[in-house]
Amino acid sequence: MNDKPAGWYYVGDGALRYRDDYGWTEYYMDAKDPRAQDWPPPQPKTLLQQLREEEAARSVASGARHGARVWSPFRRAHRARH
Repeated sequence: MNDKPAGWYYVGDGALRYRDDYGWTEYYMDAKDPRAQDWPPPQPKTLLQQLREEEAARSVASGARHGARVWSPFRRAHRARH
């Protein structure tokens, strides 16, 4: 259908835009982004999955570092008795 294959294309002003098999998508990337240096950059779904994995790892690391507890409505609060 389209004359161009799916992938990232430079659209001006230092921006890349992703085109899939159906046409232009809403996904943009700064051409100076480190992920754009390895040509071609990953597909948007791969970038989103990597972002989710990084956020999950960061939240686990911050919870372990601060001794955070997961809040539960079924757990009793422990209060000091005087």
